[in-house]
Amino acid sequence: MNPALTILIVSPSRRRLDSLMEALALITPEHRLVGRLDRAIDLPTWVAELEPDAIIMDTDSPSRDTLEQVVVMSERTPRPIVMFSQDESRDAMRRAVSAGVACYVVNGLESERIQPLLQLAQVRFEAWQAMREDTLRARQELREHKLIEQAKRTLMRLENLSEEAAYQALRREAMTQRKRIAEVARRVVERV
Repeated sequence: MNPALTILIVSPSRRRLDSLMEALALITPEHRLVGRLDRAIDLPTWVAELEPDAIIMDTDSPSRDTLEQVVVMSERTPRPIVMFSQDESRDAMRRAVSAGVACYVVNGLESERIQPLLQLAQVRFEAWQAMREDTLRARQELREHKLIEQAKRTLMRLENLSEEAAYQALRREAMTQRKRIAEVARRVVERV
């Protein structure tokens, strides 16, 4: 059994929007439609307000404005996005995926494909989010390592300590204050 999703649909074509909504209701009745937009203007605002689990977009070709809205939304409140498009160019696909679209489907707005595509978008979205979190964590660790190295060099210069003695001084201070060593290192660097 698939978990029920709340879905926001974006389509400039009233006919395709209605078809998409009917298909969604027939094929995946457990899902609930939380909104329908005829264009992606203010997409980040609508996503923040409606809090859908997934977004389905239908477009002839993803415009620069639409993709900008997707980028902003993906940075603020990321959600899995399935985009149906008539544009089969590699460039359009590449731009859409780079903007945050998890599943780009060309000429395939068929009702029986919606559920598996939503599942694929969710799986890819979860994988991207995990990679993004790993990348952010690695960047933070690298920043902290650089900060600690800078603080050690500062202590070595100011207090004429060896590298090991400078590190031990940072470590002792961190333990005394019950703070992370990176926080102590930041204060050492800021004092100079």
